[in-house]
Amino acid sequence: MTVAVVDVSQRKAARIAGALYMLLMVCGVFGEFGGRGSLIANDDPAKTASNILGSLPLFRLGIVSDLAAFTGDIAIAVALYVLLRPVGRNLALLAAFWRVAEAAVLGVITLNSFTMLLLLTDPRYAKVFSSEQLQDLVWLFNDTHDAGYNIGMIFLALGCLVFSWLLFKSRYIPRLLAGFGVLAYAAMLIGNILTIVRPDYPIGTNFYMPAGIYEIVIGLWLLVLGVRGPARA
Repeated sequence: MTVAVVDVSQRKAARIAGALYMLLMVCGVFGEFGGRGSLIANDDPAKTASNILGSLPLFRLGIVSDLAAFTGDIAIAVALYVLLRPVGRNLALLAAFWRVAEAAVLGVITLNSFTMLLLLTDPRYAKVFSSEQLQDLVWLFNDTHDAGYNIGMIFLALGCLVFSWLLFKSRYIPRLLAGFGVLAYAAMLIGNILTIVRPDYPIGTNFYMPAGIYEIVIGLWLLVLGVRGPARA
């Protein structure tokens, strides 16, 4: 099989996708380790509420970072669709729709973070609920956020699995790299499904790691090296 012909619009889309991969990685890391995620104390509603109240600007910045990432998810879906449309139009469209569905789900669950803020900062709720009840409600909305995140990750894994397969088929990038992407997102998909089906089973979150490594590598590859193949005007 020869390398598919690549036109100028595809090369631009590849560079844009690479830049977006890196940007979304920064947003994701900040949200998990520097923003919202850093304030959530495992199995401790009282400490979580105290952390959020003590770092309200950081919590709000984390929400903004999440929204930026979800907006970027739609942009990267368009860029990858433009890049891979000549390889398989219908599959590329399906993958793009799955990525848009992921962004929609994750955007909606951001409302849980706003609800957590309202419960902790609006004095009206302090008149109705006790301090312990407010903390438990905040924890409930945090759990709902996490459940919604798992659902969103299923759509992400499906979309990226198809995009990775199309990259493997196209040979725009090394097949070894694209094949690793297929396996990484398959692991993410299976891990998220198991998390929903068997919440009592200690699955952990290690199944996200291969996809994270892949996105760093593919982002740098597309941004710096682009895609290979004979150019077409």
